Amino acid sequence: MDILTRFELRKIIRRKSFYAGITILILVASFLTGVLVSNARMTGKDGKFLSGIPAIQLEREYNRQHTGLLTVDKLVETIDQHQKLMHDPKNLDEKGEMTIEANAKYDVKDQQIHTLISYAFSPISEYDFYIIDKLNPNDAKEFYKKRIEKVNEFLNFDYSYGNYSMEEKDFFIKMNKNIPVPFRIDYVSGWKNVFENLQNLFLIIAFVISISIAPVFAGEYQSGADSIILSTRYGRSKVIIAKLKASFIVSLGLLLLGVATYTLLLLGIFGFDGGSASVQMLKFIAPVPYSVFQTYLWAVMMGSLACLFVGAVTLWMSSMMKSPFTVIIASGIFLIGPIFIPASKSSRLFNHLMDLMPGNMADGFKKITSYEVFHIFGKLVPEYQVIVVFPILIIVLLLPLSYRAFKKHQVA
Repeated sequence: MDILTRFELRKIIRRKSFYAGITILILVASFLTGVLVSNARMTGKDGKFLSGIPAIQLEREYNRQHTGLLTVDKLVETIDQHQKLMHDPKNLDEKGEMTIEANAKYDVKDQQIHTLISYAFSPISEYDFYIIDKLNPNDAKEFYKKRIEKVNEFLNFDYSYGNYSMEEKDFFIKMNKNIPVPFRIDYVSGWKNVFENLQNLFLIIAFVISISIAPVFAGEYQSGADSIILSTRYGRSKVIIAKLKASFIVSLGLLLLGVATYTLLLLGIFGFDGGSASVQMLKFIAPVPYSVFQTYLWAVMMGSLACLFVGAVTLWMSSMMKSPFTVIIASGIFLIGPIFIPASKSSRLFNHLMDLMPGNMADGFKKITSYEVFHIFGKLVPEYQVIVVFPILIIVLLLPLSYRAFKKHQVA
């Protein structure tokens, strides 16, 4: 790292706003983790409801027993065991429903597979919790076929903002048929909870980045230092590059701190299991062939690029505006504003454009597992892949504009 970059880096990290941002990130990551841990619920072995750490530990114990491939034989066995319980009067109450005690002792340990079965055999627009009561073990042989049928139902549904074309339907059906089956099942609650608040985390990180680098150019205008900097030998060249490099380093550091703190805290409590499980364990009709960990990497990449996108916009506005506070306000509106714009009920194109805004990009899991596609030069490209490329193009465009704006600034 050259001397100028180190100097600009020290200027950024010595500001009180930078340390306040770090504190905010750690507190937010801790708060989000605490909320998810306290919301954990599970029926205990004695029929009493557990919450928090005990619920997490028991769910992990139960779900680890199913680790492996979700074969038809495993599904048949699960339905068969459930039906045997339902046909034993000792396990039923006066309404003919399974008692809490019987459920806690015999059935709740298979809850993860029960949920997947309910998703597969319920109609597309609803979730029938009791549908397993109506199935016989042989129905399990249709599990993966039912999933494809569910995908077909979803693609052929009548949407107010426009239906899928035949080309799009064929594209997504082909994607689904390329997903390896049987799926891999595992305890995935840790990763599920990571995805739960990942968008909120990236929004906070993006805002902290904006606060930290807003003064990079605007602060010089405000203090009057711009006249000194621009009159020096390297003031219109190397100094500007050093400012951009330092801003990039700070942004990456804040991203690493926020994502690592949040992920490690959550997985440290819930468990690191499940990274190799199929992402369909979290989103049953997801059209991608990824594992849970691969999906996490995609989501982190998309969220990180969204934050760097905000950082690039912040630098550009900083090079154009005279006050860091104005830059922060404008960046905040750019980041948060599109989130509050309701999805169009008549235009899928409008919704796609809104998804390219950083606040919406940050919800990586939703984008990766959705059925949205862009038409680019006659080819169909899944939306999440476009979302990865788009911010890179914008960043590459905005950095030279920021450089040029400060270089050409006329000192009063």
